[in-house]
Amino acid sequence: MTGYVKSEATLLDRHMPQWHFRERHWVAVSAPREEVLRAAREMTWREAPVARFFLAFTRNKLRADGKVLDDFAMGGDTVLELSDEELLYGGIGSQAGPVRPDRPMHEVFRDYAEPGCTKVAFHMHYAAGILTTETRIYATDERTRRNFGRYWFLIRIPSGMIRIALLSAIKRRVDGRRKGSEENPGGRTAEQVPDQTTDQP
Repeated sequence: MTGYVKSEATLLDRHMPQWHFRERHWVAVSAPREEVLRAAREMTWREAPVARFFLAFTRNKLRADGKVLDDFAMGGDTVLELSDEELLYGGIGSQAGPVRPDRPMHEVFRDYAEPGCTKVAFHMHYAAGILTTETRIYATDERTRRNFGRYWFLIRIPSGMIRIALLSAIKRRVDGRRKGSEENPGGRTAEQVPDQTTDQP
């Protein structure tokens, strides 16, 4: 089954309007947008040990003090688009390994259709007090879609746990900063919002 969007409401919709597999998670965070996204950019693997544990099985060793989104960006190779409200990363894979196009990823990602490949997009978006992550996967042919479907069945739960761990780490970082500012003279009072990470298929 293929999902699609009729309007390009987000950067993710613009770069991947169609997908075969998707997972979406969110957490309520009471803080200004720039503060939340700064926390996301500065988050380290040490703050999300569950995510680091699961990714250790599929990636090179991750440094505890390494910034999560810096590793996602891979030196800028996987950055599709960044804005004041959204962060979007993407990559293309095949049985032979990562696909490295001749042109920048953000230029080729949407229309790339070489058979035997999967396109993966990871999106982080903050609006109206809700921080959301969404991952979409699109297979470029039916055989690849079926093969990835079996793989997705195995990894979807740990993949979701990784996203939830990252969201929780960002919320803790934001709440910790705001609590620290409360303890200083003239600090603002932060509204405490319970953690509400969820998974929406």
